[in-house]
Amino acid sequence: MEVRQRVLGGRYTLLEPLGSGGMAVVRRARDEVLGRDVAIKLLAGRHAGDATSRSRIRDEARAAATLSHPHIAQVYDYGEAEEQGRRVPYVVMELIRGITLQQRAASGVLYPPEICRIGAQVASALAAAHALGLVHRDIKPANVMVTRDGVKVVDFGLAATAGPGEPGEELLGTPAYLAPERLTGATVLPASDVYALGVLLYRLLAGESPWAVDSTTQMLTAHVTEEPCPLPPLPGVAPEIVALVERCLHKDPAARPTAAEAARVLAGERTGTTQVLPAPPVPEADRPRRRWLLVAAAAAVLLAGAGWVLLPPGARGGAEPVAVAPSPPPPPPVPTRPGPAPATTVPAGVPPAPPPVTTTKARPAPGTPRGTAPPPGRRDPAPGTRTFRSAGGTVTARCDDRDRAVLVSYAAVKPYKVERVNPGSAAVVFRHGKDRIRVRVSCKAGTPTATTRP
Repeated sequence: MEVRQRVLGGRYTLLEPLGSGGMAVVRRARDEVLGRDVAIKLLAGRHAGDATSRSRIRDEARAAATLSHPHIAQVYDYGEAEEQGRRVPYVVMELIRGITLQQRAASGVLYPPEICRIGAQVASALAAAHALGLVHRDIKPANVMVTRDGVKVVDFGLAATAGPGEPGEELLGTPAYLAPERLTGATVLPASDVYALGVLLYRLLAGESPWAVDSTTQMLTAHVTEEPCPLPPLPGVAPEIVALVERCLHKDPAARPTAAEAARVLAGERTGTTQVLPAPPVPEADRPRRRWLLVAAAAAVLLAGAGWVLLPPGARGGAEPVAVAPSPPPPPPVPTRPGPAPATTVPAGVPPAPPPVTTTKARPAPGTPRGTAPPPGRRDPAPGTRTFRSAGGTVTARCDDRDRAVLVSYAAVKPYKVERVNPGSAAVVFRHGKDRIRVRVSCKAGTPTATTRP
């Protein structure tokens, strides 16, 4: 049976859905006039016939259509379709081939150079919008698309003109990224986007929120009243970047940098010179696919550490180092009786070669408890590996040749569970109810050390 495809405006043939949100659905479509694939955003559900929602999506189209920037998704067209006696608006947009920054961060380790590059491109997009008097108002990882050619800022659905807001205007945005002035006043400021950028950078660099909160209400209160936790020392992150993130998170909008300044600092531009942060080595097998496939890096580390023996919990106030006991030495090789060697001529003065030997499979020394030997295929801990324990669990790490901490394994101690892992900053967060313990490992002169904080 032939399935009739839906066509909007006599031009756009709707294809498969690409995603959906609270008020709209995005579908792939074919522009039959220009012969290209596009993305079309349509209002869905109760919002389709709502006058306020229609006005908002039309304003989004107008706002984004005024912007022309390599890191902002382009808007091509706007229209309204008749459906069941009501007018349903739609926006025709550039089809972006990539994943969201939220998906990218969950797929594997984001190293500081890549974070700074992404941040610089987002900041430059915001600077272009701010130059035209537009404020995005909803900067977050889900609204940043990562492609082979860089990032694209999307979803200007909440964009507004900078200036005083309307009295009683609805507060729009994502709670984790709302600037203090958004919660205490109605003024629309470009600095609010810079604050959201600071939260985004902090989360990518540290692997956690700038505040230890357990609810949306606590998060909103923290934005207004609590200072963010200082960024931990991060190898490969220039002091200028740390200072920039701190300025972006300032409570006073006037004390924050502009988006243009943030873009320059993140790109390493200072007084006409460009400094590039050193990129960490990427394993050869991982290099072609690390950026684009969804690789569960944190899950892989967890599985690698699942067989380690748990150590008794220490005091909560710090992470106590525990010496890693070496594996029992194998018994000496058992020589076998060599057969007759073929006759050879040995020059005078050269000692004869030793007879060949074979070895039997090494067995654990008598008395070794079961379960303490590494399973087949697992190597003994490398020299310099240390295990740290806290009330929440244990973390084992080592230092690589660039003096960066590398997580080897981690395990929670009941009743705690592993809440979050950030391999990039070598940090593990254990949680039990509202009690949270964060263990972060750093390296100094090739020796791993750990710090904890609730």
